[in-house]
Amino acid sequence: MSAALDYLMNRKPQDGSMGKQALDSGKRGESKVIADDAVGSHRNEDQEMRSRFERYLGMAPVPQETLTEYFTKMKQVSTLLRDKQIFQAWKQLHDLGDYTMIDAGISRELANRVESIWNTDRASAHIDQKNDAIRKDVKTSNRNADLMSGQIMDQEIEYQRKLNQGNKQKQQGQQQPAQPNGGVPQAPQDGGNAPAPSMVGLEGKLQLTEEYLRSLELKAKIKLNELKQEKLLEQAKTNFSEYISALYNSGRLNHVVLAADFYRKIFEEAEYPVEMAKQVNAALEIQRDVQSAIEVFRYKVDRGQLSGASDSLQTAFMINELSPAVLGLERPLKEKVADFNASLDQMRNLIEARDFGNLENLLQKMKSSATDFDTTKPMAIVNGVKLESKMRLGKAKLAAQQGDLKLAMEEFQAAAEAWPGNPDLQDKALTFFDTQDVKSQALVEFDRLVEEQNYRAIFDKQLGFAPAIKGDAKREESLKTALLAIKDAEMASEKANVLMLNGDYFGAWETIELASSKLPDDKKLNKLRADLSGRSAEFVSAINKARDAEGRNEIGFSITWFVNAQRQYPASQIANEGIERLSKKLLEAKM
Repeated sequence: MSAALDYLMNRKPQDGSMGKQALDSGKRGESKVIADDAVGSHRNEDQEMRSRFERYLGMAPVPQETLTEYFTKMKQVSTLLRDKQIFQAWKQLHDLGDYTMIDAGISRELANRVESIWNTDRASAHIDQKNDAIRKDVKTSNRNADLMSGQIMDQEIEYQRKLNQGNKQKQQGQQQPAQPNGGVPQAPQDGGNAPAPSMVGLEGKLQLTEEYLRSLELKAKIKLNELKQEKLLEQAKTNFSEYISALYNSGRLNHVVLAADFYRKIFEEAEYPVEMAKQVNAALEIQRDVQSAIEVFRYKVDRGQLSGASDSLQTAFMINELSPAVLGLERPLKEKVADFNASLDQMRNLIEARDFGNLENLLQKMKSSATDFDTTKPMAIVNGVKLESKMRLGKAKLAAQQGDLKLAMEEFQAAAEAWPGNPDLQDKALTFFDTQDVKSQALVEFDRLVEEQNYRAIFDKQLGFAPAIKGDAKREESLKTALLAIKDAEMASEKANVLMLNGDYFGAWETIELASSKLPDDKKLNKLRADLSGRSAEFVSAINKARDAEGRNEIGFSITWFVNAQRQYPASQIANEGIERLSKKLLEAKM
């Protein structure tokens, strides 16, 4: 409120005319600050969330029977999991996925995730089969090694026996007398075959080593497969945990609890992982908070406290818009909030357009429909503006009495800027300068401007003309006509600027177009209309074509283009009046 009062009470009168202020983005920003302060916490500035909430208010509720049926089946899934009937619980997920209004296919996606884990188990089972086959090969290699080891031992023993026997015969031969064949001793008959067992033993040892290395290699493969199996399991756990986090972040709280239960049963875990446990607990807490907020909303609606009810419903929606309590809320209750929010938007627009006369009426209406709505801040703005306008007009009159026309004009312009719709502005303009002499030059210029219907110039110089035409009823009427015309034009400019800020360029153009029909030569209106025509080209083209056709008395063709314009902008006054006017004319022609 302090920002609003500072703006109203401390602004300098020489800051410029109302038209300049309307084009000054800084001033428009100040008006927006005043509106924000008046609306307070009722308006959500997150445009995306606000649009979703407004769309929710207009949507039909999910039938209560459907909600009951859906969540009964979801509880059945939890019961099946508790009873370790995992496959039956998995099948039930596909049934839940058919409730598209509530589930949106999330349950079917959860079923696919569970199935992918089972496929991981199949891959793990295949690894187990491979390891079993490898273990059989290891046993075979070990058995072959044992057999080879026994054979090699027997060969070594036989080799040593023959070697010892050959040495013994050799010693005996050295002790015998010389032989008749020239003294050459006879070699043992079997001594020449002594090295053979040693070669056979070497070959056996090589085969034994090969079987031993093969056994080590097979054991290494088993270990690698076991590591791969562990990695598959850990990856499956990680992926499923991340999916549960995604469900939590998207607001699918019931599915968070359900998916966490599947996690425990599938991976045979006694407890949730720490992070998952936090998410499950938070999901349960959020569901409780949403239910509480909806109960508070219903209580406040029953008591006619729409301001608090709107806050409670908006809180529940922002916490979790997918809650059954939010989805099943009856449309008549939501419509009350929608109407209250529409009044808030209208209040904001009136403040930004500085239409404080209509603002006061709106506040009284809102207070009667929403008993808890606090009108303190917006009423303070209304009262502050009225006080500001009276003070500025009083200063203008005093300055005029003292002969200071420049200061009088500045104060009068400041009063008009503060409240363009002030009903005292025109009357005060005619009485401000009763102490001033009538200037013939002012009269001549005034008459010329009246003849040219240059009301903008008369408005800008009104404080100089007022004392000159005092007592001249005809000229006073001409001045009043000019001031009223410019007042309407200025209010139309203000309204058009507010509509432009809200992105309604069609409405802004039509506002200026209607004002221009009463003041066709006003340069400010024509410039603004030209600027808006470029931003509303299709709508303006449809209106112009309809008017041209009407001028040629082509009623059917004209109605067609008016309907086209109405389709683009349903609120169009020009299109709606044109359709009504031509429809009557068409009916009269047929009668």
